[in-house]
Amino acid sequence: MKHWTTKLLIFFLFILALISAYNYFKKPFFKESTQSTANISPAPIPEPSKTAKKELSTKDKIAQLVVAPLDINELDKASSSSARMVRFITDYDPGFVLYFGEKISTKSAILAKKTIYGSFTETDYFPLIAVDHEGGLVQRLSGEGFTKLDAWQKVVSDYSSAQQKAIFNQSARELGAVGVNIVFAPVVDLASNSAVLKNRATADLEKVYSATSNFILSYSQNGLMSVIKHFPGIGSISQDPHNLVSTITLSKNDTEIFSRVLNKFSNIGVMTTHVRLENKFTGQVCSLSEECLSEFGKSYPKVLLFTDDLSMKSAKFQAGSSQEKTISQVAVEAIKAGNNVLVFGRGVDASSLEEVIVTLQKEYEDSESFRNKVNSSVAKILELKK
Repeated sequence: MKHWTTKLLIFFLFILALISAYNYFKKPFFKESTQSTANISPAPIPEPSKTAKKELSTKDKIAQLVVAPLDINELDKASSSSARMVRFITDYDPGFVLYFGEKISTKSAILAKKTIYGSFTETDYFPLIAVDHEGGLVQRLSGEGFTKLDAWQKVVSDYSSAQQKAIFNQSARELGAVGVNIVFAPVVDLASNSAVLKNRATADLEKVYSATSNFILSYSQNGLMSVIKHFPGIGSISQDPHNLVSTITLSKNDTEIFSRVLNKFSNIGVMTTHVRLENKFTGQVCSLSEECLSEFGKSYPKVLLFTDDLSMKSAKFQAGSSQEKTISQVAVEAIKAGNNVLVFGRGVDASSLEEVIVTLQKEYEDSESFRNKVNSSVAKILELKK
């Protein structure tokens, strides 16, 4: 009798293990929330206006999804490339502008805002200004007038909660004062001694979650929206995605950190990145896979999905081919996958962005499903600009 009882117990445990494995690998990215979401409304604060906004054309709608890169150092030098990008912003009214440059000062940031907004009227939807603001080596606004943040790994590991809140609030006030609305931070990838992320990441899930919560709350209280990165988790990559595409195997913690943060803050941004997952999505990178991103729409419909830089080699990679996809092709795939906002790095010039908009506009006119995705994204973006 005891022999059969033992066998029955083993069989039961085996079935339970199979079910658990199925659930994780079938739906690996999200765990249902068992707690209430913090109602902090971390939406960015654009320029206030009570004037009725203009009706958007197809081109205008497409442009709302675009993040135009602007190098502030080049703007200070009045270079021809920065002049062309400012002209693009003036002519196309993109939804977002992303600052690039090194050691940008308060003075330069204020002048950049005036330059960007100078061509807009009250009937326009002003672009939201975004900036990478992780700290350490990834902090564009770190010149005179801005607090220089330590690397994220040090902040997570060595700072007390009170110290984190103090430095985050101080930095958020400085960014808000120069017109920044969105910060591409913090990094929630879990890693220690990462070959690529280095001191941009740490491995302790609990400490990362606590510091991330402090970051999001502090910045939201100062009118800035956080965009956590890089979904689905790139702590284990060994090659820079700017240059090569990596294939990784996710651990449970890699995606659990996203679930925990989004269960608490359901209306922030998430950056999707160009990494392949072992034996999944037919070799397509997660950021361009509708299957990989589908759970956001189901579990976190208020989240705004930002792509990582679409000019990266990892985004343009084609399985089984030595030829790269064009940046316009990648942009189409990104929207089809479910991304709301298309991010372009500093190497993308104004003429390339114009080509992207023409391609997206044609797809919008030809495809009803594509049109629906664009319209849904535009609605979410304009909601931020109210």
